[in-house]
Amino acid sequence: MDDIADKLGCSKKTLYVFFKNRKDLVLKVISNDMKKHELEINNVIAEKLHPIEEILSLNVIAINKLKTCHPSFQYDLKKYYPQSWNVFDKKNKQLTYKVSIQNLKKGIKKGCYRKEINPEIISKIFSEKIDLVFNRLAFETITVTFSDVFKELINHHMLGIVNEDGRKYYLNLQKN
Repeated sequence: MDDIADKLGCSKKTLYVFFKNRKDLVLKVISNDMKKHELEINNVIAEKLHPIEEILSLNVIAINKLKTCHPSFQYDLKKYYPQSWNVFDKKNKQLTYKVSIQNLKKGIKKGCYRKEINPEIISKIFSEKIDLVFNRLAFETITVTFSDVFKELINHHMLGIVNEDGRKYYLNLQKN
C-alpha cells in the first residue's frame, strides 16, 4: 500500500478512504479490468465481422492482455487473493463461454464451421481450456510465453471447428 500511495502521490491514509484493505483494492482493480476487457470484446462483436475474423480480432485483444500478465499472476492471485481470483476466473469463463457459443452458432449458420459440432459443449471445453494458458507446470520443460500457448490453443481450436471452406478462409487469413 505504501508503494501504491507513493506512485499515486497520496498518503496511505487517503488510499484507505477508498479501499478497506489491500484485498479490497485488488478486487476492485480486477473487477474494473474485467469490465474494460468485456467492453473491448463487445466492441469487436458489434462490428459484425465474419466469424473467423471475429475470433482473430478477439485473439488480438486476448494476446495483448496476456502480454501484460506477469508469469506469477494466476498463482499469486489464487494464493493471496482467492476472492479476486474467483471473480476473475468466473467472469472470464462466463464471458469466454458466451462469446464462443455466439461465434460458433454464427459460424455454423454462415457455413464456415462444421455443422455437426455442438456449440454448447465446444464452448464449455474452450472456456475451461483457457486455464491451461497460465499453467506454468504444464510447460515447465519448454520456454514459452502465455501468448505462445494461447496462439497454439486458438489454432488447435480453429482447425477443429472449421469445415473445408472455413479452413481455407482461416489459413488464408493466417498468411496475411
